[in-house]
Amino acid sequence: MSSGYFAPENPRGQRFEDDVPLTPLTSPGYRKSLPSPLINEVFGSTHSKSHSRNWSGSTRITASGDDFDDTDQLVAEKTKSNIISNGSWFLEILCLVVGILSFGASIALLVVFHDKPLPQWPFGITLNTLIALVSAITNASLAVPLASGFGQLKWNWFKRKPSPLTDMELFDEASRGSWGAVRLLSSCRGGYIGMFGAFITIAALFLGPFSHVPAALNYTPALPGNSGSTGFVPILPMKSAVFHGLFSESGLAQPKPICPTGNCTYPPLTTLATCSTCVDIRSVMMQYCAEDDTDASKCGLQAMGAKLQSSNDAFSMTTFIPSKSGNMPHSNIMKFIFMGTESRNGTAGDLQPWATQCTLEYCAQSINSTMVNGELIEVVTSETRNTTVIDTTNSMGKAKIAIMTPDNTSVFISEPAALGIQSWFTTLFANGSASRNSDFQSLDADALVVVNLTVGISSGTTYFDTDIVQTFYWDYYEYNDGIPQAMNELATAMTVAFRSFKTVPIYGKATSTQIYVHVQGVWIVLPLFVVGATAIFLVLAMINTSRSGAELWKGSALAMLFYGLDHATKVQFGTEGAFDEKKRRMRSLMVYLDEDKNFGNVLRS
Repeated sequence: MSSGYFAPENPRGQRFEDDVPLTPLTSPGYRKSLPSPLINEVFGSTHSKSHSRNWSGSTRITASGDDFDDTDQLVAEKTKSNIISNGSWFLEILCLVVGILSFGASIALLVVFHDKPLPQWPFGITLNTLIALVSAITNASLAVPLASGFGQLKWNWFKRKPSPLTDMELFDEASRGSWGAVRLLSSCRGGYIGMFGAFITIAALFLGPFSHVPAALNYTPALPGNSGSTGFVPILPMKSAVFHGLFSESGLAQPKPICPTGNCTYPPLTTLATCSTCVDIRSVMMQYCAEDDTDASKCGLQAMGAKLQSSNDAFSMTTFIPSKSGNMPHSNIMKFIFMGTESRNGTAGDLQPWATQCTLEYCAQSINSTMVNGELIEVVTSETRNTTVIDTTNSMGKAKIAIMTPDNTSVFISEPAALGIQSWFTTLFANGSASRNSDFQSLDADALVVVNLTVGISSGTTYFDTDIVQTFYWDYYEYNDGIPQAMNELATAMTVAFRSFKTVPIYGKATSTQIYVHVQGVWIVLPLFVVGATAIFLVLAMINTSRSGAELWKGSALAMLFYGLDHATKVQFGTEGAFDEKKRRMRSLMVYLDEDKNFGNVLRS
């Protein structure tokens, strides 16, 4: 053999297609031990045991044709057993089936528990825990066909046409996770199938979070049994109710039902109640002057029998009760006429007279009551009044006040009880005025109330005949609908008192709050797409492999080691230079997967 390069001869007298002239001492591609353990194992029977494993220029291998045929067969069998261990798509198809079944199981769970109470399982296991477990199985199962598909598309890609060597890394990274898939998408490599798989890999990131969204938790009241009743608090003194309505700043008075669960519903009830109505009567106001008054500036105002003694008075309250002869509806408790000289939205001292008439009367109310999270919510659905005017002069205390509702429910209050309330109201709601003039003449010097008060446009020392006058004065200047609001609070407090007098409880239904599962179907679309698209991707990868004629190596690392770059391509990189420099050179190096008649497939440039 001539020196200058080593070229083992093919037993058939042909040279290997990838033989490259080498100088043993200077060639960068020179390796001291060329034969691999596999080749040594195959050729062990033809080598003299005295020969060194390191081939030299004096070494010559000779073999008969039959011997080499046996060698080819041994190489092929060894290659098949050690390298091509993934010779079918069975594992990928199995994992895909597992993924589809686990996804179907999660859908079945949602369907079974849709609009059902959240199940209570031992060891703190919840429905979301079970869905998370099934989702993790789905994710892990779908990762196998995706990774194998990318691994095989890598070989198909180089089998089809010469491509940059860096594409090998792109496919490899795409098979490992979402970041590699993003890189593959951004490089627009891998063809339509590869880009489709990359998109699925990215979408699969949201498979876990989206699997929890369909099982939204809806807090819904459920009826465990008729275990509660209203059981209203025993009789409350009417005076306490009235004072609460007049002076309390805690809002409307409410009954106190018994509700053990904090969530109860009660049937509609009809009760004796107190209603209030207020109307503007400034249109009937007129100036009022005493007979001996010659100074018009000292004249007051009057309307429907009520008088504001002087224009220096800022506010007045005048009350009326029905007479026995029947000058008002029998159901009326008291009428109030409030008058003033200032508009609450005007300027202090600017004369803008106003007048409001309010009526407090007995009525019947239909009420819907519910208790939600310990808070009582009541809605008055209807009010019924009795406007009948009767003469009670000779009633002898038997002229009860009765109201008949549209559903033929009758409520009433006896005449003695009504007279007792009116008698007390006559004292409580005595006529009175308020003035910011120090010359104010109180109707009852002993009851005079002097307050340095600032409310609304009113400011400074103010004189009141009674505390009740001060209350309505405050409400007028403080709130937009101060007078009607104060009368409504008074009426509501009295209604609660009437309802509390009833010792017969009204039974309701106690409910407890349960967590219900409500499936939001729109959120199932993404997991369903990932599962379906993965199945399509696997089928496309299988078809593409069949058409390309590439070996079924998928992501095998052994295949990469055994069928890597051919010797001529490796020589181009040499042994000098860092890895990053070699990577830069790989971008311009086009390789393809080619068959080698002795050692199978190799990547050639």
